[in-house]
Amino acid sequence: MINRQTFGTTKKGSEVTKFVLTNSHGFEVHLLSYGLTIQKILYPTSSSKKQDIVLGFDTLEGYESNVYYFGSIVGRNANRLSNGSILIDGQEIKVTQNEGVKQLHGGFDGFDKKNWDCTIEDNTLICMYISPDLEEGFPGEVITTVTFELTEKNELKIETIATTDQDTVVNLTRHDYFNLKDGGLTDTKSHLIQVKGDSYTPTDEENIVTGEILPVDQTPFNLTRLTNLGDRLEENKQTLPMGFDINYVTNPKQILKSVAKTIDPESGRALEIFSTQPGVQFYTAAYVTDVKGKNDSLYQPYHGFCLETQHLPDDTKHDNFSNSIITEEIPYTQNLIYKFTS
Repeated sequence: MINRQTFGTTKKGSEVTKFVLTNSHGFEVHLLSYGLTIQKILYPTSSSKKQDIVLGFDTLEGYESNVYYFGSIVGRNANRLSNGSILIDGQEIKVTQNEGVKQLHGGFDGFDKKNWDCTIEDNTLICMYISPDLEEGFPGEVITTVTFELTEKNELKIETIATTDQDTVVNLTRHDYFNLKDGGLTDTKSHLIQVKGDSYTPTDEENIVTGEILPVDQTPFNLTRLTNLGDRLEENKQTLPMGFDINYVTNPKQILKSVAKTIDPESGRALEIFSTQPGVQFYTAAYVTDVKGKNDSLYQPYHGFCLETQHLPDDTKHDNFSNSIITEEIPYTQNLIYKFTS
């Protein structure tokens, strides 16, 4: 079932709708047309109450001023682009630079700041945004359609298709901050985390990938088995002073498969992520400080973490990386599933 309600009006005068997806088991996903933001995921508990498991804001104003991409879609390009550019057919194309000389997460006014056109069809929510040619510097008009469905198997299924009228780059991700324990009231260091990638893409001092793909074995980045997050951070204070913010190579064949899992041992709540994307960025939110969130909470470092399924960062500049270029003949098509279990 999907219900709708008004969530507010943007500073530009556009009315934002909240869509509430529910199933018969009591799960709820609250999704905004603004930035396709997952504002809440309510997880039923044994006490007949529901626990929110994502960080976010109570009001639209919080999301409009949000610089941390809480709960939103990210595009046209996730992660960082060195020199604020992409390469297509050997030609360097400059895009906007919103982090020094780099571009981060699509620029100044990316997909996370758009109010998407959404319609309900049966138990699915279909959302569309048309990105004009040269928006944030990217060539080509891109039409993106994202479909959401909350199933009776407690799965949130997300299918994304993007088409273009000329060769361009599309690399989308979701930036949901999870805390299965209490939704962000306290830190996530008691969580168990597994990222099913046996290699990663190292970065330089500017957080730009070097182009290498290195094995995680014998490094602090090895999360191939369920690992206590707090223990790993404590054991590697010198190597990981700001926690995790690294991309894993999890799915080079780009088939729908399980790429990550997290468990809150105290409650038993678990989330498994299935994706067709080649990589996952694991980010433990060490830069989030004194952010006033939902229900008067105050988000601090490690109060949530992101598992961002995506193409490998800055991939047009590295021949050994998978390619995020789409054409008129080859659209962008990706699938993501959040599966909730206890």
